[in-house]
Amino acid sequence: MNPTAHDPVLAPPVITQQPLLDVQDLRTHFPIKRGVFRSIVGYVRAVEGVSFTIAPGETLGLVGESGCGKTTVGRTILRLIEPTGGTHISGQVRFNGQDIFALSQRALRPLRINMQIIFQDPVGSLNPRMTVESIVGEPLLVHRLVGRDELRPKVMELLDKVGLPRSAAGRYPHEFSGGQRQRIGIARALALNPKFIVCDEPVSALDVSIQAQVLNLLADLRQEFGLSYLFIAHNLAVVEHFSDRVAVMYLGRIVEIALAKSLYRDPKHPYTMALLSAVPKPNPDKTGQRIMLEGEVPSPANPPGGCPFHPRCKYAQPRCRVELPPLESKGNDPQHLAACWETR
Repeated sequence: MNPTAHDPVLAPPVITQQPLLDVQDLRTHFPIKRGVFRSIVGYVRAVEGVSFTIAPGETLGLVGESGCGKTTVGRTILRLIEPTGGTHISGQVRFNGQDIFALSQRALRPLRINMQIIFQDPVGSLNPRMTVESIVGEPLLVHRLVGRDELRPKVMELLDKVGLPRSAAGRYPHEFSGGQRQRIGIARALALNPKFIVCDEPVSALDVSIQAQVLNLLADLRQEFGLSYLFIAHNLAVVEHFSDRVAVMYLGRIVEIALAKSLYRDPKHPYTMALLSAVPKPNPDKTGQRIMLEGEVPSPANPPGGCPFHPRCKYAQPRCRVELPPLESKGNDPQHLAACWETR
C-alpha cells in the first residue's frame, strides 16, 4: 500500500522571488582518525559541493541512497554540525540574506527561531523523562517568547494544530505510538513559528498507513503558515507528490535537480533513471524495465575521479573517468539541471 493512495498531497505553486535559503558549494568533510594519538589520516567527504535554493513557501525534495549525504546537508545548513574535532565545513549558506556560517553562536540564536528540524526517529528525538508539555514548550522558554503562565495555553494550541488531544500534555513519550510521537516532534518544530523546516525523513520510521496522515498534516501546516521545507526522503513516490522541486544526491553531490513533474516524467541522469525504475507501479500492466546498477557505491573517503557515478554507469565514456561534469541545464527546460556528459 502506498501512502499516496490516500488523499493526495498537493504542492502549492512555487513563489518566484528572493530565495529564503541559498546554499552555494557546501562541503562537509569528517576526519578519519587512527593510531594511539588519533592522528587524522584522511577525510570522509560526506557533502561535496552542493548548491541549491529554496523560495518562500517552496518544498525541495532531497533523495538518494543511504549514505549519500542527505541528512548531513540538512544538519550542516542548520549548523547542528560544527567545524570541530577536525571536521571541515566550507561554502556559503544564506538565510534571508544572512550568511549563517559567518555568525557567532550568540548572533545565530535569534535566527534559529526561523529554522527548525523534524528528526527521522520519533523515539530517539524525544526526551523520555520529559512530559509532552515540557518537550513542546521548551523552545518557547529557551527563547523567552512566552512566560510560565502563558506556556500551557500555547502548548494546547500546538497540540490542537498537530491533531493530538490536550490530555497528551501531561503524558510521556513512551505512552504514544510512533505516529503520535512524530506529531509531538512536529509540534515542537512548529512552536517558534518558523519560516523553514528541515524534514529529515519524517515518515520513514512509520507504518505506511500512518505516513499519509503525517504527510497531509505537513502539507496543511505548510499552507496555513507559509512554511518552506527541505524534505529529505527515500520514498520517491512520496517526494513526487509532496515536493515542488526534487534534487537527487549521489556520493555527496547533487547530480540532478528539476521541477518534480519534469524530473519524474523525463529524468536526465542515469542514476535518477535507475532510482525511478525501482519505484513500484500501482498498475501491474504498466510495469517498466528495472534498471539494475552493478557494483557498490564507492566510499566517500576515497571517491573516484571524474564523475562519481561512472564506476556504475553503463553509459560511461573515457571523459567521464577524468572530468567532473558540471550541474547544468539539459534539454529545453532551463530549470532542469543534470551533471552528466552524455545527457543533452
